[in-house]
Amino acid sequence: MNGLALQLCALALSFILVALLVVTSSRAAFNAQTENSPNQVSAGAIDLTDNDAGTAMFANVTGLVPGATPVDRCIDVTYTGTVDPGAVLLYATSAPTGGLAPYLNLTVDIGADTTDAFRSCTNFSSTATLYTGTLAGFATAHSSYGAGLNTWDPVANPETRTFRFRVSVQDDQAAEGQTSTFGFTWETRTS
Repeated sequence: MNGLALQLCALALSFILVALLVVTSSRAAFNAQTENSPNQVSAGAIDLTDNDAGTAMFANVTGLVPGATPVDRCIDVTYTGTVDPGAVLLYATSAPTGGLAPYLNLTVDIGADTTDAFRSCTNFSSTATLYTGTLAGFATAHSSYGAGLNTWDPVANPETRTFRFRVSVQDDQAAEGQTSTFGFTWETRTS
């Protein structure tokens, strides 16, 4: 190759390099971006509490006889979750033990929140009767969440309802001397 051809090649190569640099830097001159961070999500919570402080409603109730004044016990149940839950259902914690359950009349009423202490029903006013029957019947019909007794559907936070449990013994000789141990569970789940 002669000198003129080399000069022309060098000139052409220079022109190509300059064109590439102009195109590359032109492309880099237009740039935009946006971002959305940091993102954080959290799960809702549902919470039910009662005012029993870990003690039984019917602790040490003895000497029940047919025809006597029924024994009333009240308990407050409060919803304090962060999401709208489904209905609060009531069911027997487990099958009652002892032989009195078929002869123990049980009535469950619900009312607005009272200022009464646990067990006291002094200011209780029923807004609905939820169950009337025997303790054994309640435990059979409402033995789990799936078979739970619909009590109320909280719409506020916190929201409290008072429940009155009334028991009396039937006039049946088979009840004499019998006892029963039992418990109740309130449960809600998200819809």
